[in-house]
Amino acid sequence: MSLGDLLPLLATQDGALEIFNLERHARVTLYISKGTLYCLNVGGRLVDALQARSVVGELMNARRGSFEFLPGARAHRCEEPLSMRMDRLLVALTSTQDEFAMAREHLPHPDTVFRATGEDGPEDGRLRDFWERAHGLLASGASARGLAGELGMPLDHARFYLYKLRQAGNVEPVRIRATRPAGGRSQLASRLLNSLKRRFFGQREGAWNP
Repeated sequence: MSLGDLLPLLATQDGALEIFNLERHARVTLYISKGTLYCLNVGGRLVDALQARSVVGELMNARRGSFEFLPGARAHRCEEPLSMRMDRLLVALTSTQDEFAMAREHLPHPDTVFRATGEDGPEDGRLRDFWERAHGLLASGASARGLAGELGMPLDHARFYLYKLRQAGNVEPVRIRATRPAGGRSQLASRLLNSLKRRFFGQREGAWNP
């Protein structure tokens, strides 16, 4: 049973869904209350909304794992509840995964630096959490690799978010123009003059005295 098939069955339940024996994570616990994901714990660490979307997206594609549902279990501490409707989250993640599969060949290089084009965020609600977390870094320029490390999310997810933000006009790649080294023109003229000397006077560089 996939996570996408399992979660709708728990839509009216209160408790904790523990998922373990995973390839990428030691243990993930989703705390659910009446169809709302209000807390998510990964390896003993609470995650924010942006990270939660990445984790649930990975779980939907997990090839193996085990689960157990604990009715009535509550999170010991959850200062900032996620308040994510499970049905809406699953629809958004399914749509995102379809777009990701189609855009995979067009995702930016992990080390391409992008810069925010303004303060206004994207209209697409799926991008807002990423924009709010990443905007400060994108203001001065940041790559997908750097953002993934700073925000604690998979590299390909960061690349996809940047791809979508670029399509929306919220970021643009930074292109650095190569500059000619100081004195480059004078060095070129010197080499040209020495070449002419050797051709017309048959003398070595520095041996011509007019």
